[in-house]
Amino acid sequence: MAMRFPSRAGQLTHHYAEAVAALTDPRLSRRIAALHTLVLLGAESEAHRTAVVDVICAFLRTPGTDPATRETAGRLLRERLQPARAGFWPGMSVDLSGAVLADLDLSQCRVDGDLRLDGCVLRGQTRLRGLVVGGTTLVRAARFEDHAWLERATFGGPVWFNGTVFAGDAWFGGTMFGGSATFAGTSFHGHAWFGSASFDRGLDLGQAVFYRSAGFRGAVARGPVNLAGTTFHGPARVSRRGEEWNITAPGWEVVADDDNVAVGRLLWVGRRDLIEKPALVEEPTTV
Repeated sequence: MAMRFPSRAGQLTHHYAEAVAALTDPRLSRRIAALHTLVLLGAESEAHRTAVVDVICAFLRTPGTDPATRETAGRLLRERLQPARAGFWPGMSVDLSGAVLADLDLSQCRVDGDLRLDGCVLRGQTRLRGLVVGGTTLVRAARFEDHAWLERATFGGPVWFNGTVFAGDAWFGGTMFGGSATFAGTSFHGHAWFGSASFDRGLDLGQAVFYRSAGFRGAVARGPVNLAGTTFHGPARVSRRGEEWNITAPGWEVVADDDNVAVGRLLWVGRRDLIEKPALVEEPTTV
């Protein structure tokens, strides 16, 4: 009777299960080897890539894992999301909700699906320069404990930063928001820079608090702007776009600079009960 050997797909699934189990091995070498095995499996089998990314993200969300293995997991994930590298994996979503992440760096990465950073604690500087997200970006109730660099990022879908705290500076210069951009209730404790950013579907800064300067010079808002209950403790700088100011809302006026009438600062002059909040997209459903 002829011997029957497992198919290649069956072998891959078996190796995948072994690698996942090895992530809890008490030996550091076995845990790191398991991560590399998962990535090699994904390189060979596109069908396993989503599962591999989900496992790596789940490992990073798990509290108490050792720094060396976490550093390896973060690096391998980042390399799979860099389109300039030969090992790029298109079509991925990334869910790091609730994770405690040190020095997160997704610069020049591309996430074709959704990016979830809800409830994250981001220690050290966070670098998302040039990041491209095709789907929805959720960064609600997160905390950036140091500076956050998001210049020239591109968000194709809606972006939610509701209730997030930026303890350091927040840099969004040149960032493109293809969907609605919501920063409702966000706290900016450092400088906030949105210079030359574009908001295609609206900008919601309702109840946001800016403790230092806020810069919107050169920004373009093609949708409604909500500044209901927004507090600027420092100057909020805007600029002219044609005959109009680029960022303003009911109850606010712009005081032009004496030496340059093309720029100015936002000043609250209205009554809060007269402000109508513009209609933006509905709050996403928590999954």
